[in-house]
Amino acid sequence: MDFTKNLIQVICWTEELSKKFDFQNGKYGLVFRKTNPELNGSKLYSFDDDYATWTIDDYSFDNYDLLLDLALKQRPNSDQVDLSKLDELGRILSFQTCVTTHDGAPIVESRNFVDEGDVPPIDTWFYLKRNYFHSDYKCEQSLFCWIPKKFEKVIQQAIDVEILDSYRWFDENDKYNYDRIKNSR
Repeated sequence: MDFTKNLIQVICWTEELSKKFDFQNGKYGLVFRKTNPELNGSKLYSFDDDYATWTIDDYSFDNYDLLLDLALKQRPNSDQVDLSKLDELGRILSFQTCVTTHDGAPIVESRNFVDEGDVPPIDTWFYLKRNYFHSDYKCEQSLFCWIPKKFEKVIQQAIDVEILDSYRWFDENDKYNYDRIKNSR
């Protein structure tokens, strides 16, 4: 239930944040990082133009839990999304947290959409699941993110160069549950 409720909330949130985004010249690293919560006395992100770096431990499961909770609390609730049209709006991405090389390839290829640790921007996050089947294996923690249709290309470019298989499209990885969500309303 929280998955669907949070999905609807993030769809509306990202739509609002990206309304006037310049897809040709815009700063992809900033469009979905309007939320920059403070945790343990530090803001989540430090920025060099639109290049985002975490100032706290990006290998801590607890930090993801706390940050997601803070992000969700800042967003207005909504029920104005027809989930049967999900394919037209964008895609759900699962990201295996706490597994990164910090090699820089995904951030470069995605035009800074993902951050230095390969993590999608916090304003796209909507759900965390422990022990989720990520392809053929169970990963310790998956972060679910909403990628609006117009941003799919940049995240696909990150997926194409990321060497640890940390990203999965939900509609391909978990078709059964994806179809259940699309038919839930």
